[in-house]
Amino acid sequence: MKIVGLTGGIGTGKSTVAGMFESLGAVIVDSDALARSYLSRGMNGYEQVLKRYGKGILSNNLEPDRLKIAGIVFKDATERRWLEQLIHPYVFEKIRDEINRWKDKDGIMIIDVPLLFESGADNWLRPVIVVVCSMDAQIKRIQSRTPEISYEHILERIHAQMPIEEKQKKADFIIDNSYGREQTKQQVENIWRTFMQEKR
Repeated sequence: MKIVGLTGGIGTGKSTVAGMFESLGAVIVDSDALARSYLSRGMNGYEQVLKRYGKGILSNNLEPDRLKIAGIVFKDATERRWLEQLIHPYVFEKIRDEINRWKDKDGIMIIDVPLLFESGADNWLRPVIVVVCSMDAQIKRIQSRTPEISYEHILERIHAQMPIEEKQKKADFIIDNSYGREQTKQQVENIWRTFMQEKR
């Protein structure tokens, strides 16, 4: 099993790219989904977040409201670091479990990690694909999928991450998702062919 990291900035289209790789036959590991599960009721992450921020961060169904938590951590770097230090060990443990579970099978595993470089995961997760797009496209995508977020909060989220230019410098492959879906798909297919040739 070939292991590949996938990252980029918020709103650059990592999930879209991951879906394209999945349609080609890749196994996808979504670190965001792992993080969400750790913060769900009955998990240690849920208890820790509730203890730190109180019941005000819960939604009507008593699950943590991601927007409320984001409103706290993207305004305060200390809180953001606390949350990352809570979640990252669990997420990366589960990622390693998935790698071990699939290691003897043939194929390609794409591990989608938004904070791949920021967390230092690039030290053990290579090669890395970075999905990029223009900041205008980033902002429009975030606004369309989460219209309740203010423009100011969108900028806070973008600037809280490593600049996309820095991520590009660290990338093994870059996918520019600034344009149409077909152009993005073509780039995904080109990288897929490269991976398949390497496995021969």
